[in-house]
Amino acid sequence: MKKFLLLLIAAVSLAGCNRSPEYYFKRANYLFGKGNHMEALQNYNKALLLRKGYVEALVSRGLLHDVQGDRQQAAQDYRKAIEINSSYLPAYNNLGALMMDGGNYKEAVRIFTDALSVKPDYTFAMLNRGLSYYKQGDCASATADLSRALDLNPKLELAYYHRALCAGKAKNMPAAIADLNAVLDLNPAAVAASLELGKALYGLQDYGGAAKEFLRTLELKPRDYFAQYWLALSFYKFGYYEGALSAALKAAELKSDSYQARGLLGDVYAATGDKSAAAAEYKAAAALAPKFASFYQARLAALGATARPSRVRR
Repeated sequence: MKKFLLLLIAAVSLAGCNRSPEYYFKRANYLFGKGNHMEALQNYNKALLLRKGYVEALVSRGLLHDVQGDRQQAAQDYRKAIEINSSYLPAYNNLGALMMDGGNYKEAVRIFTDALSVKPDYTFAMLNRGLSYYKQGDCASATADLSRALDLNPKLELAYYHRALCAGKAKNMPAAIADLNAVLDLNPAAVAASLELGKALYGLQDYGGAAKEFLRTLELKPRDYFAQYWLALSFYKFGYYEGALSAALKAAELKSDSYQARGLLGDVYAATGDKSAAAAEYKAAAALAPKFASFYQARLAALGATARPSRVRR
């Protein structure tokens, strides 16, 4: 009997230890990391049963719901965490990011603004609010927030990249180029930044520099249609028609329904004096984009070819 009582006491003691909210929270995190979502959720629930205001567990459970695709339940957990502890910043960040993922950028801005009222130098909130402003088309507010985020952390690729996009929209190509170079200094494999840098150089009529950058983009992503098309356009503007022809043919191969690539092929053939091939490409471009048929018919007319609307394939 004494031995039984000792075993019973030991079992109760062990159970008491295992039933602590911290135990279940740590175990849930471990299971979540291993991809065992069902057991992780059960352990988060146990932790929250034992401690109602356990905001860390609430936010982690919300993230699990988000990963599982249940955004409504995720938002409910994040909002409850904020209600319990209005200074717990990860809850704001995750809720705001959830709104961004759902395209609700206005609400995301409001949430990140609340977070910044708690901690004005909260880098992630400043960055994400800037990105949300950008998505709403408010480049002035976006640039201000992204610049502030970079003051706080000068290694934020997304901040440089989106500030560069805003500078490009404002036709401030030197500023765009500086930020895109900053991205590539941080991450030489940033394909999107390389492509945008090439386009910015093209905007400055530096066709040779643009072509060089597009070639780098294609080294990183060989089958990128946009890089191939812009490379062809840069070569064409530079007067290197052989390279332009090769690049435009590859662009048309990568995107067979690209009227832009076919129209550019027409321009290249026209520049080299091959009127027959140029006419065929202009007709193909018009067939792919009937709303631009008159534009390509004008190109045909400039070649001295006959282009009747009835002959444009639709």
